[in-house]
Amino acid sequence: MSPDFITEAVLTLTETYGTDHVRTAIEGARTLVRVDDLELYSTCNPTSTPILVVLDPSQPKPVVYVRPGQLLANGKTPKSTSVVMVGGESWLQFSLNAPWEEGHGIRRFVAAARQRFTQDE
Repeated sequence: MSPDFITEAVLTLTETYGTDHVRTAIEGARTLVRVDDLELYSTCNPTSTPILVVLDPSQPKPVVYVRPGQLLANGKTPKSTSVVMVGGESWLQFSLNAPWEEGHGIRRFVAAARQRFTQDE
């Protein structure tokens, strides 16, 4: 990810979710963006979750984490998950094979992560 993309992504997430609901931090070269409450779909359990978006210039695409305990629409835990510590908090890491191009922007990537929980696997 380019530094310009990271700067733009932070601005976009802050504008989209509001300054009262977005916190950012720098951890080494990574920028961490925490959104307090991302609304998921009504079939998800729970129907909203905090998310953490990690923007690392040494990685090809962002990484999105959710609060541990997030379930799929069928009530099951997503496959290929683990709880990891990032930024001093526990987060659920999950598989996300969303297509990625910087030009598509961060909103599209977060939407793909959000949609991941509507699936049954």
